[in-house]
Amino acid sequence: MKTLVIVSHPDINESATQNFLKASFPLDEEVTWHEVVDDIDIEHERQLLIENERIILQFPLYWYTAPAALKKWMDEVLDGDFIFAGQKPLANKEFGIVVSTGISDKQFQAGGNEKFTISEMLKPFEMTANKLQMSYLRPLVINQFEYFTNEQKQALVVDYQCYLQQIDDNFDGRLNWFIKRLKDDGQDLLADTLLAKKNELNDLSWQVKTMREDDGEG
Repeated sequence: MKTLVIVSHPDINESATQNFLKASFPLDEEVTWHEVVDDIDIEHERQLLIENERIILQFPLYWYTAPAALKKWMDEVLDGDFIFAGQKPLANKEFGIVVSTGISDKQFQAGGNEKFTISEMLKPFEMTANKLQMSYLRPLVINQFEYFTNEQKQALVVDYQCYLQQIDDNFDGRLNWFIKRLKDDGQDLLADTLLAKKNELNDLSWQVKTMREDDGEG
C-alpha cells in the first residue's frame, strides 16, 4: 500500500525527533517522506493524496494541536471543492498520525497535569478522518524523545517503521518484519535461522494448546 507521510515542524532541521525519524525512515519506494512548505502547490498536494492509499500526518504537539504550517496546509488543500466534489477522493483511504510531545505520557490522563489523554486531544483529526470517510488508525505517540535511552531509540525505529507500513502489532508481525529486513540486507542465513526458530515456537505452542484441550483446559 502506498503511504504518504506529511511532515510538519516549525524548525525541522533543528528537531532531534524529526531528524531521528527521517534517518529511521523505511527504505521502501511505497513509503514517501513529504515535508510541508510555506509555498503550497495545492494541485500537487492533492495529486499526492490521490496517488497514496495511506496518509500519515507527522508533527510535534503545539498548544494541543498541530503546528500552524500543517493547519494552513489542511485549510488550503482539503477545501470543500476538493474533498466533497464528485466521488470524495479520499474515501476509504487510511489516516494515521505520528505525534511527538515534550511531556511525559503520565501527564496525559485524568489526574495528570494535562488532564486529558492524547486520544482526546487528537479528536479533531479523528473527526476529520470520519468526515473524509477515511479509516482512522491508532496514533503513534512519541513522548520526551530527548530522554530516550539507546534501547528506547532502537525500539522506536521498529515501532515507527511498523506503523508506517502497518505491520501487525504483535510478536509474529514484528518478527516477520525483522526477517524481511534481514533478507533485504542480504543476511539470508540469519533470516532463515530466525524463521526456523519461529516455526519451532509455533509448533510448540500448538502442541501445548492441544495438550490443554485434551486435559479439559481449553
